[in-house]
Amino acid sequence: MAANGRTSVDFYLDPVCPWSWRTSLWIREVAKVRPIDIHWKFLSLEEINRAAGTLKESHPQSRGPFRVMTLARRKHGDEAVDKLYLAFGEARHDRQEDLSDEAVTRSAIEEAGFSPSLLDEALNDPSTQEEYLAEHKVVVERGGFGVATLEIDGSDPIFGPVINPVPDGEEAGKLFDHVAAMSTLKYFYEIKRHRD
Repeated sequence: MAANGRTSVDFYLDPVCPWSWRTSLWIREVAKVRPIDIHWKFLSLEEINRAAGTLKESHPQSRGPFRVMTLARRKHGDEAVDKLYLAFGEARHDRQEDLSDEAVTRSAIEEAGFSPSLLDEALNDPSTQEEYLAEHKVVVERGGFGVATLEIDGSDPIFGPVINPVPDGEEAGKLFDHVAAMSTLKYFYEIKRHRD
């Protein structure tokens, strides 16, 4: 826990992943009932799955949004990424839109309160790609392998939680309390149940 009494959560995301999306909706609910600071970071499923030989057609859709969020974070901090990820997630997961379509990406950027020209600026700056891929590489070297991945107060990377439906209010907070506690246990590896 930080000196200000707040818990720091590094949240690694990929905009095309539906589980990352659900977990992000949960962590936003947690922020309403627990003193946490969310730092949005990037882990590319395209890179993970290319190396594993399991690349899906949808994975490259994250390239433009990653670069836009990287530039926005530089300029405006985590709050900008939060707004953009919410808009990209609604486009991709709620409306089933293709994030590789520049019109979709520009529309989402505008919905988030930014100029659609942010896409051009991000794509014209090669360092935006270098930065998100470098961030990806660091978390993978620390053990991250998928999204959502969380680091809670500097814990080792943990995958999940994988949730459906997304809890809200105090129920979201209670789940966070358990996840945060488990993240401190170095011997804890995995727990699962049957999915319908």
